[in-house]
Amino acid sequence: MLKKITDLTYKIENLAAEGGLVYKVACEYYREVIQKEAVLANITATDHILCIGGGICPFSAILFHQLTGAKVTVADNNRTCIPKAKDVIDKMGLAENIRVIHQDGTCDKACFAQYTVVHLALQVSPMEQVFSVVQNGMAKGARLLVRRPKKQLDSMYSELCDAALDCCPYTTHKSRNIGSTALYVKQAEDA
Repeated sequence: MLKKITDLTYKIENLAAEGGLVYKVACEYYREVIQKEAVLANITATDHILCIGGGICPFSAILFHQLTGAKVTVADNNRTCIPKAKDVIDKMGLAENIRVIHQDGTCDKACFAQYTVVHLALQVSPMEQVFSVVQNGMAKGARLLVRRPKKQLDSMYSELCDAALDCCPYTTHKSRNIGSTALYVKQAEDA
């Protein structure tokens, strides 16, 4: 089922990457979600955010930068997304503040220590493995935002043991598929 969702998202993002009405509608869909996530994680212009799962049209990265002034790196493991995402960023004049890279979320954990905030998109897969690698590689005090699906859609997305996020603060969303975003903060004893 995740493949069907990913395919549909890919088609929508492809249309949005061309700009116009589809981009504006999709961007508005994400705006309130990103505003709530930025407040939850107390994101400021001094942060450097890594958005894992950026896709063709990295709405979250664009909005994080526009709403907070933070520098953003977008990582996606789908090579075909990278040139299109870079093109969107370039057309918007945001290349100085938003970088797009090809990287898998299960890569060497050392690469995550340079970011103050890491954001996991809802469609990241395998979520459990990516969460673990990022969590272990983050610097002390770094924040990890994890999007979770609405309960009735759990089976459509990659599994994550919700016990890992049980004690974490979170914000809920009104979107059609994103139920909440949890905030995990790396503590010294987690290292």
